[in-house]
Amino acid sequence: MKLISMKICPYVQQVRALLEAKSVRYAVEHIDGGDRPQWLMDASPDGGEVPLLITDEGEHLFQSDAIVEYIDDVVGDPLLTGSPLTRARDKAWGRLASDNYLVQCSTQRSPNEATLKERMEDLTPIFQATERQLKEEGPYFHGSELSMVDISWLPLLHRTALIEQYARYDFLAAYPKLMDWRHALLDTGLQNTSVPEDFQDIFTGFYLNEETYLGRLAGSRSS
Repeated sequence: MKLISMKICPYVQQVRALLEAKSVRYAVEHIDGGDRPQWLMDASPDGGEVPLLITDEGEHLFQSDAIVEYIDDVVGDPLLTGSPLTRARDKAWGRLASDNYLVQCSTQRSPNEATLKERMEDLTPIFQATERQLKEEGPYFHGSELSMVDISWLPLLHRTALIEQYARYDFLAAYPKLMDWRHALLDTGLQNTSVPEDFQDIFTGFYLNEETYLGRLAGSRSS
């Protein structure tokens, strides 16, 4: 398999996290989002967006939620298990995360505190709902076994951890079960193996610079 990627794309990380969790051998090709090759534009009907998965048979798959479901179906033991109703609910909880990747990205780029608080209002309902859903025993969404919901939430939770690390601003401060879930997922190491080696440098350079409120917080913490 080959995955077409941009280095800090959360949708790509979602796919890579599943590939890593299943110990799949795959190649990665990073592209420049500002200069997308024509072959990618031709292969992906959504305007050359990533991720794009090229299967071993040479077929092209686009849209991260569809890609992870395909990988789960064809490689190893499935993470999406149970009755049709259980699988449908897991898809919905996973989609709740992936539908808000870009909301989180926009929030992280907020130029000032007022904008950050305003944009956080879009994330608050999903955090509240997920906090209510998470089981006390944990450590993962369904307890002791990693599931597709965990894979889909990893990019979002990983980014909250980086913001907390550098800016001491925690998106999850009001949600103790979400914080515990984040800790458990980070203990798997998937947040590191699902991104390129220079991910943190690129991430902090884009989201934690002088143009952003969080970047100025991070700067004040390091000075």
